[in-house]
Amino acid sequence: MFRLTDRKGVSSLLFIIMTLSAFIMFISTLQLYNVMTETPKKIVIRNQFDDIGNILANDVVEIVLSLPHGGKIEYTERLPVDVAGQGYWIELNSSKESVNVSTFGYTARYIIGGIKYEVNMSSSINATSSGGKITIRASRLV
Repeated sequence: MFRLTDRKGVSSLLFIIMTLSAFIMFISTLQLYNVMTETPKKIVIRNQFDDIGNILANDVVEIVLSLPHGGKIEYTERLPVDVAGQGYWIELNSSKESVNVSTFGYTARYIIGGIKYEVNMSSSINATSSGGKITIRASRLV
């Protein structure tokens, strides 16, 4: 019997094209997986650092407002142990008037203006690798 059209070559070509496109989609998904997981993680870290920095900055302002001349205070605060599964460091520095919250590759700095003229602050949170229970010690300059 004589056929007018031969479709055998078309089905092989369609198979090759569909297989290659599925392979390309698979490889591009693997390449984009890192982007799809890292970007939300960075957003969570940034938002959580804003919360932690604001908590500490508010605590420092409350200490400055409530501390009498020549007085001393020791204040304890509980912070998250990690942020997005990563440890972080907090530095409270009254001479630079700042609270720094940092992790590998990202640092958030919160300025608290005027405290270096009012209070001498030290804390047990310098160079800690995680939050948890922290203690802030302050004494008002005479």
